[in-house]
Amino acid sequence: MVGGVPVAVAAVIAVAGGLLLARSERVYESAVLAGSVYRDVLAATAARIDYLQVAPADRAGRADRFEKLSQSAASELRQLDEAGSARTHRSEVERATGVLARYVDQMRSFIQVTAANDAAVADMGLHSATLMALTDRARERQHAANVDSLGSLTEADKRLRDSREVVDGAHELREAMLDLQRAEAQHVAALGFGSGLHGGGQPLTAGDFRIAIDRLTVTADRLQAVLGRTDPLVDRYPAKQAAARYAATVAGLQGAVADLRTADAERDAALSRFEAAAQAAAGIAVDGADVGHAGSLGERMLGEQVLRTLPVVRALVLTGALGGQPDVTYLSSLLPTLHPALDGLYQAQARTAAAQRALDSAQRAGAEAAAAIEALTARILMVKSTGYTAIQDEVVQLIAYAIQANDTEQETQNVAVVALRLGRRAADAVAVRDAEEADRIVADAGALLATVRELPMSPLLQDEVLAAIRNWRDSLRRTADGLRRLNQLLIAMDRDAGALVETARQLDETFREEAARIGELLTRILVIGATIGLLLAAGAAAVVARSISRPVLRLQRQMTRLAEDPLAGPIDGTRRQDEFGAMARAAAFFIREIGLREQAARHAKDRADRALEDLRRTQADLIQAEKMASLGGLVAGVAHEINTPLGNALMGATHLQDRLTAIGRLAGEGNLRRSDFAEFHDTADELARLMVLNLRQAGELVQSFKQVAADQTSGEGRQFLLKPYLEDLATSLSPSWRRAGHSLRVECPEDIEIDGYPGVLAQILTNLVMNSITHAYRDGQQGHLLIQVDAPEPDMVDLVYTDDGRGIAQPDLARVFDPFFTTRRGSGSTGLGLHIVYNLVVNRLGGKVAVDSPPYSGVRFTIRFPQRFATDNISLAPATPSPQEQ
Repeated sequence: MVGGVPVAVAAVIAVAGGLLLARSERVYESAVLAGSVYRDVLAATAARIDYLQVAPADRAGRADRFEKLSQSAASELRQLDEAGSARTHRSEVERATGVLARYVDQMRSFIQVTAANDAAVADMGLHSATLMALTDRARERQHAANVDSLGSLTEADKRLRDSREVVDGAHELREAMLDLQRAEAQHVAALGFGSGLHGGGQPLTAGDFRIAIDRLTVTADRLQAVLGRTDPLVDRYPAKQAAARYAATVAGLQGAVADLRTADAERDAALSRFEAAAQAAAGIAVDGADVGHAGSLGERMLGEQVLRTLPVVRALVLTGALGGQPDVTYLSSLLPTLHPALDGLYQAQARTAAAQRALDSAQRAGAEAAAAIEALTARILMVKSTGYTAIQDEVVQLIAYAIQANDTEQETQNVAVVALRLGRRAADAVAVRDAEEADRIVADAGALLATVRELPMSPLLQDEVLAAIRNWRDSLRRTADGLRRLNQLLIAMDRDAGALVETARQLDETFREEAARIGELLTRILVIGATIGLLLAAGAAAVVARSISRPVLRLQRQMTRLAEDPLAGPIDGTRRQDEFGAMARAAAFFIREIGLREQAARHAKDRADRALEDLRRTQADLIQAEKMASLGGLVAGVAHEINTPLGNALMGATHLQDRLTAIGRLAGEGNLRRSDFAEFHDTADELARLMVLNLRQAGELVQSFKQVAADQTSGEGRQFLLKPYLEDLATSLSPSWRRAGHSLRVECPEDIEIDGYPGVLAQILTNLVMNSITHAYRDGQQGHLLIQVDAPEPDMVDLVYTDDGRGIAQPDLARVFDPFFTTRRGSGSTGLGLHIVYNLVVNRLGGKVAVDSPPYSGVRFTIRFPQRFATDNISLAPATPSPQEQ
């Protein structure tokens, strides 16, 4: 027994040593597997990092590599789990296997989120390119509008210069005419003074008149040319003919003056011959002449008597009255020697009188021609000065519009610049996976949307730009959500990857150390004994198992409680420095992040609700302002229309009061006759019917106006029959279309009932009727306006408004709903009427509007809207009109 015991002990020790050697070999194999797992996990993590950093086209290879490495690590963990040496570490291997499976699932989710992010980024690129193209189109369109405005401004400036040239030409023609009149007056005045008052006392020459006449005709030709270039009714201003006529009268005046001078010289010569003959008859020597053959004494005495009458004869000859005083020349007729001189004197006086009459006629013709030029220039100045002022006002308005259009073009360009900046910021945020920056960019994109909504652009183009910005913003929002998921997945994957690497490293080190320890302790085990080693190993295993199972179970219970209620309390064990402490900290971080995300989501929802409420309030204020503006025009028209029947009723009441006073006075005096009372009865009956008729008409107008006005100001929805409401609306608008000489007819089935907002319909039809009255007809032209209603589909109404005016030009049909577009800006139109109609139909009625205008056949507006209004029919932003709606 003593020998058997050592043999038995030795056998036991030998068996234990063999077992230890076999275990050492298995431990080394497990260490190799753990090292392979460690390397594969590191390589898979590197492939995951490369997958995120490479271009989207190169990510498929990185994903395949990650899949292969993760499968290899999973296979090695299965082998490690099956290895007998790893049974003591099976919980760690199983945990590592679970973490690896979760890591692979997270990677697959990561790949899906990354693919979705790549698609969203690609969509952002497409929407950004679309936005750039649309902003370029908007800028080009605005630039074209600016060019048109500049052309209009250039044309107005040309017309302003032409008008200025006409006014200046009229002033110059008038000055030339006045100068020529002064020259005429000086030329005629020279007859009495012997010399002119022009040129230092020198008489006017034919050259002086030629210069003045040339100036007159040249000025008239220039004025006529300017009028022919600028005025289609140039025949009304015959400046050239008037100048030619006046020049002809001036030439006639010059000839008459010359003839009068010649006649005056002949008269003076005849008078000198008569005086010389009289002196000779009296025997008086003239300039030393011989008088030895003078006549008899009686003839000389008669000659002396004639000499005494010479001053009177001279005065009568100079005044042209010699023929009217025969007694003065009686003595001269008695002397035969004086007969030739006296006859010559009478002939010279007759020629002078004829020349004087010719001069007077020429002066009258010249005055008439000058008056014609004066009247012509006055008419030109009156007409053209008014046109010049109107063109000046038009130029000022065009300059203001050009400045506004240039500002719009610059703001459109700024939209493109801001969009490019947002695109660069978004690319940078995506590159660094900054979700908060992406959220800020989304908010900035909302500000850009508000800016674009305020731009006076075409509604169709504006809606396309807004849609591109919203699509880009939605893609960025999806990208931001994807970035958050990516960041969460990266955190979880980094944690799991770290746990895997750490577990694999610890297993590798544990297995290697255990193998070394087995080798070192093999001799000790042989000496000390397998029994003590086994007991110590069993005790250590029990302690280790207990230290692992208790924290894991406690963490499991706490995680289950927090999954039901995230606010149930903190997680224990976060201060431990082992794997269980890391797991507790990770769980606490996960729960805290969930709480923060829920709080941020609640705050974001509150902000969105407040923004939506502000937007709805602003929209209601704008609609109310439009209603009050429309109601103001309606009140003015109805007040004017009501004044007529009320005035008639007041007149009848006043007349009835006067008749009552008169009949009362007759009754009081006792002079009331049956015929007087019968006449009073007939008059009172007629006046009463007149007052009742006019007051009933005023009451109907007031009732119609109250109904329409209440609908326009209240903005409340109600059920109403469409035909009576349209007839009341037509009655309330009658002051406008009746005053213009038009007619308005309503054709609507009796049974169409609307459940909605009648004030919106009133605003739309008021704008359409006023638009037709303002733009569709010439002054004095009578038009026919028609409102037709039909229900072609259940719960849908078609309202068609037509007029038979001049219609809308085909190039302008695509722009009639644009804000500030009008063809009569110089007449005070703002270009907002049809833009308001479009917004009311789309945003308030939830319907569609289309316009059609065949050549020379008026205009047709077709409005389709639901019979029962609902909130989902109404949009806060302008709807996108189809090409037919433009």
